[in-house]
Amino acid sequence: MNEALTAQHLISNLGPRLGRYRLHHVGIVVPKLEPVVAQYAGAFEFQETTLPFDDKAQRVRVAFVRVADDTWLEFIEPAGADTPVTQFLAKTRGGYHHVAFEVGDIETAVREFEAARAVVVCRPVVGFEGRRVAFLFPNLQPNLLTELIEPRPVARG
Repeated sequence: MNEALTAQHLISNLGPRLGRYRLHHVGIVVPKLEPVVAQYAGAFEFQETTLPFDDKAQRVRVAFVRVADDTWLEFIEPAGADTPVTQFLAKTRGGYHHVAFEVGDIETAVREFEAARAVVVCRPVVGFEGRRVAFLFPNLQPNLLTELIEPRPVARG
């Protein structure tokens, strides 16, 4: 078996992935977190939500609503007047902001996207759950803000 077929075979046995990276969440900017999370969880009968928490790196408040097996809607509220999402909220009054994919090696993924002429707007920083996250605009049309996130760190015990 050649190397490409071996790699493809290994990737195909990793679980329910349809492509190279796994969709983790869709980020949605909102003016007030709690009422929107309650409305979505109630209207669609989602049973699992996270408590709102502060993401100090991005200067936002965040809560996740689980919509499928480890796939989420992320609701994002600016925590001040100078956050990465404040202008977006002012222009749009809120809405879809980014799509996030879980990647096995965030450094390699960022380099590969850069080589394909992506514009990196935030290099890997520690985000939610201790995961490193990065934001970029891939060289694709439409050119949508994309977040890359590492898998959840393995608990040591």
